[in-house]
Amino acid sequence: MGPTEGSVDAVRADDRVEVTHRDGVYALEPADGEATTALVFYPGGHVTADAYLESLAPLAARANVAVYVPEMPLQFAVLDPAAADQVIDAHPDVDRWLVGGHSLGGAMACRYASGHPERVDGLVLLAAYCEADRSPTVPTLSVTGSADIVLDRDTYRSRLAVLPPDATVVELDGVNHSQFGAYTGQRGDAPSSIDYATAHDRLADVVVPWVAALADGNTTADTTASAFAHADVVPTSHAPVRQRAATPPRTGRAAPR
Repeated sequence: MGPTEGSVDAVRADDRVEVTHRDGVYALEPADGEATTALVFYPGGHVTADAYLESLAPLAARANVAVYVPEMPLQFAVLDPAAADQVIDAHPDVDRWLVGGHSLGGAMACRYASGHPERVDGLVLLAAYCEADRSPTVPTLSVTGSADIVLDRDTYRSRLAVLPPDATVVELDGVNHSQFGAYTGQRGDAPSSIDYATAHDRLADVVVPWVAALADGNTTADTTASAFAHADVVPTSHAPVRQRAATPPRTGRAAPR
């Protein structure tokens, strides 16, 4: 499943973000300076790497954080769960690394973070959960969508127990599985009442301040939580919460049906 029409072009048109594609890795880098914090993001199963450029671009545009999305063999992160190694080794000037992923990609990012705590400073899970035998010790953000019926909710809830006690768990109102990226054709996904632009705004309002807090060296639960004062959400420990005030829908591409 590839990117929706116009989503990649929209990111390329943003003069705050530099988009490149080299050696099988898409890069979103701040156009006005070199990032010292970066995220390696693993795509979901059957989804191409460029389908996540639009949803992740706010990290480069607003938080001065570089994002690297590696292309996976046969579009399955499980076939290359150590893909972050190549990216991290290629960027020695980056001081702080996070890994993350969507769906199956999130599970493999959790596997990497659990096995490489010396290389990873944070974990971002989007509509994803860790394997039962993986317990990350780094600061962790878990984000789901209220309209996502692809995610196995029972397994998701049970796997919250393997996350750090101070993990931040947030549920976004109206967001379905595909809207963590920008693609269509997700088997079993439900229609969303909001468009991609609104979904990505809601995602950015959570992910950007959380990652920015880590980039600033705030790694404790209290200081990470304080960053959410600007995102209009209430972070809690191991309990999904809704946005207090959902961003009003704005004109954009239609939600997947």
